[in-house]
Amino acid sequence: MAYNDLRTARPQSSGAANSVSTNKVLRNTYALLAMTLLFSAVTAGAAVALGIQQMNIFVFFIGAYGLMFLVHKTANSAAGLLATFAFTGFMGFTLGPILSAYLTLPNGGALIMNALAMTGLTFVGLFCNRAND
Repeated sequence: MAYNDLRTARPQSSGAANSVSTNKVLRNTYALLAMTLLFSAVTAGAAVALGIQQMNIFVFFIGAYGLMFLVHKTANSAAGLLATFAFTGFMGFTLGPILSAYLTLPNGGALIMNALAMTGLTFVGLFCNRAND
């Protein structure tokens, strides 16, 4: 009977170490998501500022699928981080014409800023929640 108790006993330190490493991974993931969101918002703002009114569909598909392929191929290297930012920046830039169309509405600017603020606050809330654990 003592043998069964020893087999099922688990050390306390491994559980605490697993929790700490899980929290660190989640914190880093949420921070990366927040940074890519901000970079996407900056490139979308640049597209609006440049007055991009429409995006060629072929440029969009080649860029989107090409960058997705690049992100997948570089996933396990430092270049993967750059590829991720390139992908989110390109996707933000392609949002420029859509945002320009919304800015023509009477309350379009408020709609865009509310959507950005709520999405950003969601990621900040997730990041801060995991940071306190």
